[in-house]
Amino acid sequence: MADVISVTNSDSAFDASKGVTRANLPPFAQRLRKAADLVWEEGYRQPFIRELGEGALPREKFAFYLLQDFRYLNDYARVHALGLAKTDDPEIMAFMLNVQNGALNVESTVHRTYLASYGITDEQMNNVRQSAFARAYTSNILSIAYGKDILDILVAVLPCAWVYADYGYRLAHEFADTLDVNQYKSWVDMYKTDEFWQGSAWLIEHIEKLAAEVSEERKQELVDIFVTGVENEYMFWSSAYDMQYTWKPEWDQES
Repeated sequence: MADVISVTNSDSAFDASKGVTRANLPPFAQRLRKAADLVWEEGYRQPFIRELGEGALPREKFAFYLLQDFRYLNDYARVHALGLAKTDDPEIMAFMLNVQNGALNVESTVHRTYLASYGITDEQMNNVRQSAFARAYTSNILSIAYGKDILDILVAVLPCAWVYADYGYRLAHEFADTLDVNQYKSWVDMYKTDEFWQGSAWLIEHIEKLAAEVSEERKQELVDIFVTGVENEYMFWSSAYDMQYTWKPEWDQES
């Protein structure tokens, strides 16, 4: 089933009349997706995602992920705030504000609900120690937001939006028969929707327009930013599955 609903459709003709859809991607978006395909598909098959879809992921591993993601969303919102300051396009400004609201309010509400059910307090959430892998991810996108222009920023935030939209959609279809009894149903429900996908579609459409005006060298820089983001998404979940704070577990002196 996963292969049937995979969003990538490499080297296919883009039908502009249909707009950007999961199966109808413009040329540069296809290039981005194809460049990241290996890690993207390995990410979907890794234990964290498989067990989440099955509902078998241990709660302590999901809680570790949620706490790290709570920290990540704060930095993700900061990246969008910096992006807002680097554009005078009203449409991009409105998008940046909407994403900030979603990250700080909508998504964090789901995190808080889950974590409260695990007995984790707001104080623990607000003071969670950031893992080395989460810090590498957020440091990367923040450095892009501070030092690069709006096109780089849009590409840097696309992996998070697109990977979640893809995995949520695919999990919902692959595990449709058992999703209603899956303890992580609300997580899948959040990211499986066409409404959530529209954020990725918007980014893809605007990146496509801006990237059409840049050199091939510049496009390759953007591809590298995107692939690095997908790799960081992989490591974010992988380190959560291992509940790993430092580059090597034996370096971790905290209990």
